[in-house]
Amino acid sequence: MIFSIDHIDDPYPVLAAAREKHPVFWDPDLRAWVVLEHDLVAMAFKDARFSSDRVSKFRGKFANEKLVPLFNTLSHLMLQQDEPSHTRLRNLIHYAFKRTAVGTYESEIQRLAEKLLNPSLTSGRLEFVGEFAVPLPILVISEIVGIPAADRAQVKAWCDAFSVVALNFYANITDAQLNAGAEAVAAFTDYLRTKVTELRAHPKEDILSALVHAEEDGDTLSLDELAANTLLLLNAGNETTTCLLTNGLLALIQNPEAMARLRRDPSLIPNAVEEMLRYDSPIQFMGRLAATDIELGGESIREGDTVLLALGAAGRDPKTFDAPDDLQIDRHPIQHVSFGSGHHICAGLQLARMEGRIAFQTLLETFKDISLATDTIEFGTNVNLRCPEAMPLNVKPAS
Repeated sequence: MIFSIDHIDDPYPVLAAAREKHPVFWDPDLRAWVVLEHDLVAMAFKDARFSSDRVSKFRGKFANEKLVPLFNTLSHLMLQQDEPSHTRLRNLIHYAFKRTAVGTYESEIQRLAEKLLNPSLTSGRLEFVGEFAVPLPILVISEIVGIPAADRAQVKAWCDAFSVVALNFYANITDAQLNAGAEAVAAFTDYLRTKVTELRAHPKEDILSALVHAEEDGDTLSLDELAANTLLLLNAGNETTTCLLTNGLLALIQNPEAMARLRRDPSLIPNAVEEMLRYDSPIQFMGRLAATDIELGGESIREGDTVLLALGAAGRDPKTFDAPDDLQIDRHPIQHVSFGSGHHICAGLQLARMEGRIAFQTLLETFKDISLATDTIEFGTNVNLRCPEAMPLNVKPAS
């Protein structure tokens, strides 16, 4: 199987070997077409013949009645919608983003990053995943969405369980993961129902309140749509950013000349963040369904077939990127597809870029030396969201 726990530590040699043989191929284990070339992935994202509605096909595969609410929630995700439903949801969600002025959170992100790193100034140690890369995105997105501090640990647990299902149900999922996702959705929907009642009576200056009151031509979000897309926003601003920070710092540690150059010239950091996203995409694949018979990469894809767009492989395609296995922080242009493309491009990409820029700038300003405190880095078991489970560091203060 191309997306396997067996090579989660470094999937890129396997992806490269497969891409060299066939830019598009049928994986009998996944029962899906896998698209590996950058230009084909980018084209498929923008081609309406590739449907985003994966739920309608796979709902029937899981007959357990307890999973019905889970798949109902999945079906309401903006990422699972085709036109015109996708545009309707996206417009309502963009309305919420405009009302909350996410860009004004820059100083708060800076403050939180400094606060999380402060204990390491005296200890000389930093468990980067648990002490920085996980809490920073959670704190930021929870504040922006409007999740109270006392609720954040529980909400993150619900989000994590739902994320595993949302990213893998059409490719590789277990009964235990499905059941955990179903329980999380039920609990989060109950939680949100109470919050909605409160916010209708007493609006606040956050995204959740803006979503509750979002309206366009008399259209509003239903509770199911609100639950689904609040989970989407929390996950998009949470786990994927954790992967960007962790995989990005690991890449810098493994490429010390790049880290040294960023110290000398911090103006390169925004471009370096884009290169990190290309070099090691947080999301490894995104699913589509063929809405009609399609010829792609010399293969005949039939209507109804599952198609997996390999974002990680696309980012390392030598037809698009010179020396794709090298981290080049001044690479230009960087036409990566790690945020998706077309109508379904990530709604939170500007927030992710801002967090990445601030986080890496703060790390390099705070510490004059950053090195691994272990010889072994173990990745988690989610093959579609690969990220080290822990990354202990030795750090030396800059002054």
